[in-house]
Amino acid sequence: MINIWILPLSIAGLIVSWHIFHKKRSGQKLVCVIGEDCDKVIHSKYSKTLGISNEIIGILYYGLVASLTVISVIGLTMIGPVSLSLFLVIIAGAAAVFSLILIFIQAFVLREWCEYCLVSAGISIVIFVIEATPLWALYKL
Repeated sequence: MINIWILPLSIAGLIVSWHIFHKKRSGQKLVCVIGEDCDKVIHSKYSKTLGISNEIIGILYYGLVASLTVISVIGLTMIGPVSLSLFLVIIAGAAAVFSLILIFIQAFVLREWCEYCLVSAGISIVIFVIEATPLWALYKL
């Protein structure tokens, strides 16, 4: 079962990722309200993974989560041999781990913060917690 909060969260994550993408591509400075230099983070050597900009990975991830959520609402429950819920937990878990790694890099390597990046990371972690909660309840000790 898909939680009602997944779609608005994935749309919010999509908007944040798109905003970072737009600012980077247009050459505009990404200004953070908390006073840190977001540009140092989004233009660092850690701003790409396997040659793909992290904001594009975010756009693809949040777009996939939103799409799968809509598909599940209309009745599809399986993707091949895998349940849609399990698939969403797996990709949300991967995104949450990736987000935690990027937070670690901001904190301990770059020593700079990007609030947009932190919001995106927070959204991906919340999506994972929401998606995984029913599974945790099944396997309670």
